[in-house]
Parts: sequence; structure tokens; C-alpha cells
Amino acid sequence: MSVYDLREHLKKLESIGQLKKLDNVPLEHILGGIIDQNSLRNGPTLLFDNFEGYDPGFRVMAGSMNNTETMAAVLGLKGNFTKLELADTIAEKIGELETSQQNFPMEYVEDGPIFENKFFDDDVDLYKIPVPIFHEEDGGRYIGTGDFQVHMDPDNGWVNCGCYRVMQHDKNRVGNFIAAGHHGAIIRKKYWDKGEPCPVAFVVGAHPLFFLMGSVDVPINVDEYNWCGALTGKRVPVVKLPKTGLPVPAEAEIVLEGFAYPDDTCLEGPFGEFTGYYGGGIRKEYFVKITGMYYRNDPILLASPPGPLPNDMSFLFSVMRAANVKAALIRAGVPGVKAVWSPECSDGRAMLITSIKQQFAGHASMVAHIAGQCPQGGLINKFSIVVDDDIDPSNLEEVIWALSTRVEPTTDIDITKESWSSPLEPMIPTEAKAAGRTCAGKAVIRATIPYYRLPEGKDTRNIFPKVVKGSKELVAKVMEKYGDIWKK
Repeated sequence: MSVYDLREHLKKLESIGQLKKLDNVPLEHILGGIIDQNSLRNGPTLLFDNFEGYDPGFRVMAGSMNNTETMAAVLGLKGNFTKLELADTIAEKIGELETSQQNFPMEYVEDGPIFENKFFDDDVDLYKIPVPIFHEEDGGRYIGTGDFQVHMDPDNGWVNCGCYRVMQHDKNRVGNFIAAGHHGAIIRKKYWDKGEPCPVAFVVGAHPLFFLMGSVDVPINVDEYNWCGALTGKRVPVVKLPKTGLPVPAEAEIVLEGFAYPDDTCLEGPFGEFTGYYGGGIRKEYFVKITGMYYRNDPILLASPPGPLPNDMSFLFSVMRAANVKAALIRAGVPGVKAVWSPECSDGRAMLITSIKQQFAGHASMVAHIAGQCPQGGLINKFSIVVDDDIDPSNLEEVIWALSTRVEPTTDIDITKESWSSPLEPMIPTEAKAAGRTCAGKAVIRATIPYYRLPEGKDTRNIFPKVVKGSKELVAKVMEKYGDIWKK
């Protein structure tokens, strides 16, 4: 067993009290409802077992990264973290990964537990796997939510692992939605432009670290497997699939492989998405006929259904977007960046809040614009807010106070048009989406004290009013002597 084995990860979660097991839960809506309520409470990892009508041993896991403890466990981090501490720690690691990842290429092995059960062509039967209908208005069973897909660039052999949704249609076909601009869609089109079908592998059960890396913005032409290897210090053992030749983790739980054709489409959706809406509707997407199906004994389907906020993936989105944006700002040479956060209630993407120690006039504008438009922070970001370093960006009460007292709406809010967005954005009209016009506006907000009104600024006659706040020493004395008042 290795660091990439989900069974070992489950033992770790159980040892820290972050695993809850449930039996005989109905797959239609009830299981999804439990996941939703668990997400609202930043609850533990859930492991569902014993489904009526399915062979014993097939399981479904959810809540893999709902809180700091479970997410730190997925990343192999030790210690207790606040949300910002976790994001800062990951940001530091991202900076290291960009140089070290090349030293940890995936490692091909001959065999692995994923090949314990193998089915090909007409023997493929997806109905063996307990696949939930997560929400009452979902258009069907979604086998790929906590998944990642493997594509290989036909030009240079680059292997991309991305998280895209997968809808089960029948015993051997799935519908696959990949929004334009994502690496999977770019690679797929290359095959079609050559007149060839696109080989694809769906890893729908595996260690959550792969789902995490498939969900974030790894640079183009960089293998997510390399990043996983650099993060753990262990190369990822992979096997080559018989039909497509694509590499998948040898210790994965459930893997499907097949080919996507440009003229083979299906109606896909609706699906409750990470925005909290059925923003994608029902649309034509591409079928993939599954020609190979593989799973371990007693396999585990990894589920991470989006939906009402906060949802099963919003904490992951919040932490990883914050970490990626902070790392990008530091890499760009932007000074004075203290912390970054993207609130779960903004789907972990739509609102980005960056705190800075102001160092020069225009500093706040620089940070807000770069954070909101860089590749790591631009997608579906509608509000890029910059605050002073006395504001905790993960504390919305403090952020709203800054918005209420440090913003002059006529001068401190910039609006940009035609910014990078997604077909899942509910404010984009349906007819615009159909025409491929999936851009949206963005507000850049400087919720900082004007630099020239700071004590170190130039206008010493117009210094900004002091904040009414007890000193750290006073607060410590009060809490030491009277803290019992607030103990539960």
C-alpha cells in the first residue's frame, strides 16, 4: 500500500475522527441530501455501504475535503490549521512544486489493484456500480463528480488530468461535459481536427488527492501526476490501460476508458452545479462509449456533487483558489500580499478577497486587477476585492465592514467587461451561451484606506480616522481574567 491508496487514507481519517460510515441509504436524492447537509456543516468524510439491489462491497464516498482536517489529511499535511493557514501553507508548496515537479514523473508499473476486475466491450455494465441521483431536478445519475479524466496530447504526449462531469446514460455510455478553454477540451479537439476519435479515461474512484489536483489550475503541458509526486515525495505508480494506452493510478478504485467522437452526441443535464444553480440546462454534449471497465474488489466511487452553497466541493475550491492566487501574485513579484480568500458562499470562485500591506499609491489597484484576471483567479470571478492587512479576508463580517467604511463607490469600484466566465454562470443569457458568448463583467473594488491618507502617506492633514479596537495586550488581559464568561 502507498500514499496513493484510498484504503490507507480512510484509516487515517478514522484515526482522527473524521470518517462516518452509513448503511442502506437510498441512492436517489436521500444520499445527495445527506451530502448537502454534511457540507453545510463542514462535516466529516462519509462512506456509504450496502445499497439495495447492488452486490455487497460496492461503496460511495463523499465529503472528502469539507474542512481543514480532512483537506490537510488528503494533502499529507500534519498539524492544526485555520482556513487561511491552510491556504498559505498550500501557496508555499505550490511555489516549490513548480520547480520540483519535474523530478517526480509518473512511474509505469505492470499491474495494480485496479485490474482485480476487468470487463471489455459488450461485457461492460455500468449498472453494477451504485451511482446516485444527487438532487431532485438532476437529469440522471452522475458517475463522475469526484472524478478526474485522463487525456494525452497527440502532439507532444502531455498527460492532462482534469475534473469534468460525467453522466451515465446506459450500461456502456456516458455523456461528458467539458467547458471550452479547459485543457481536456483543447486536447480532445486536437484529435478531432486530425479526424481521429479522442481516447479518454475516467477515474471515478481514487485517492482524493487526484481529484483535488484535477480540480485546480495546473499550468498547461504540466502533468498533474508530477504535482502529486512532488507534493508527496513519491512518484505516482500508474498502469497503462489496455484499450487506450492511457496512464491511470495503479491503486485507483474504479476506472472506465473509451473514445469520444465529434459526431456522437447526447442530451446532457440538467445538473445542480457549483454555482448553486442549474445554470447549464440541458444541452448537447458528447457521448463516450465505454470499451473497458476496471475496479478493485469492494470498490469505492468518489462523489463530490456540487449544489446549494456551501457544497461538497466549495471548501476545496475556496482553499485551492486562494492558494493558487497568492502563489501567482508572489510569482508575479507583487509586494505586500498578506492573505487571499475566496468565500465558500461565493462558490469558492466568484468573489476573491486579497489583503495587503500598502506600500505605494496604486498598490491596491495593482493587486485587485492582477488577482481577478490572472489565470489562477480569473475564471468566473465577478468581484476582486482588496483590503488592508488589518482585515481577515476569510472573515466576511470584517470584509463587509471594510466595504462599508473604506469604499467610495464613485471612485473605488472599476468595472471590466468581457471577462473570462463559463456556460454555468446563471447571469449569462441562454441565447448568449448557445452562441458561445460566455464572457461576463467583473467588479474590482478597493476596500482599503486611501494610501495618501495613511500615516505614512503624503496628506498628513487628512489622516484616516483611527480604528476603534483594543490593543492585543488589553484583549489578552480581558480574556485571561474574564474568558470563562464565554465558555460553553
